[in-house]
Amino acid sequence: MASTPVILLLKRSGNAADRPSGIAVQAGEAALSFGGADPGLYFKDTAGAIRKVGPPAYSNSAPNAAPVGLAGNSVGELWVDSSTTAYYLRVWTGGGWQKIGAAFADNSQQASVTIASGALFANSALVASGALFANSALIASGALFANSALIASGVLTATGVACADIYTGTLTGTGPSGSLRYKTDNTSSPSGLYVAFAGGWALT
Repeated sequence: MASTPVILLLKRSGNAADRPSGIAVQAGEAALSFGGADPGLYFKDTAGAIRKVGPPAYSNSAPNAAPVGLAGNSVGELWVDSSTTAYYLRVWTGGGWQKIGAAFADNSQQASVTIASGALFANSALVASGALFANSALIASGALFANSALIASGVLTATGVACADIYTGTLTGTGPSGSLRYKTDNTSSPSGLYVAFAGGWALT
């Protein structure tokens, strides 16, 4: 081919958004619009409709919004909508642009809050940045383990256990059943929160 080049030219236009009409091409005939702002390869199907082969449009406005040739869009045509930070992929249904997977991605209980950027898994209170595991009150920065009232920063006063009931060494004496004492070392028994039970102390 390099030594004997052959040039085959389709019906073509260098104007953006210059789609061929059903009159300009025959069924099965290809036509090319190579304008850089809205290029595409088109053909006429057996129903007489003009269909777009590609590529998907990438812009902040729908493809062929300002037609030079045939107005409208082809069923199945794709568009990456850059007008929002979500960059939705849309498909032309014949009556409008449908976001791909919109039923899932736009549901507040699944994407915006629960799974993608919400409370349940990603940036939320429950798992990643939220109350349950990461930076939250329950485990990492919260009330139960790290920087919280329960162990590190004074849960004993926060839950009604007097600071006088924080012990080191052996727990002595007893108290009303259900009363609490906290032991902070491991010289004679494990550190932890103890509850008065049956005349002694049980580690909770």
